[in-house]
Order: sequence, then structure tokens, then C-alpha cells
Amino acid sequence: MAKRRRKAAADDAGGQRTAADRIAGVLALIAIKDMEVDAAALKLDAIGFTSREISDLLEVGPNYVNVARHRRKSGGKKKPRKKSS
Repeated sequence: MAKRRRKAAADDAGGQRTAADRIAGVLALIAIKDMEVDAAALKLDAIGFTSREISDLLEVGPNYVNVARHRRKSGGKKKPRKKSS
């Protein structure tokens, strides 16, 4: 199995979240209250949270946040597939 290249966000502070991190998390949850997950992920991304932090707050995978970003860039519309002949 390959070695992990980066440490998890919580491991950077020795496994402990600081008080400022916890306060930021609570304020973020208040800011996204009653929002859909995609919209909340994009709002937290705009604020400056990382994909891992957003995924922890919203209880989704980090890839979900990346997909939400991609949907925003592409306008959320799928291109029609060409019919095969």
C-alpha cells in the first residue's frame, strides 16, 4: 500500500483542534443552516474552507465538494451525448 503523502487537517495541530477552529466550525454551521448540501459546500468554499474541512462539517466525502465545485464551473448542465452510428 502506498504511503500517505499529506497529513490530515486535524493531525497538523497534533491531533487537537484549536478553539478558533471550533468557533469557525460553529459559525460556518450557522451560516449554512437550512441550505442544500451543494449550496452549503460552495458557500463554505467561497469563505475559504478546504475540501476536507467542508466534508467534515457537512458529513460528506471530500470528493463531493470537488464535484460541487466542478458543477458550478460547468453551469451544472450535462452536454448531450452523440448518438453512435
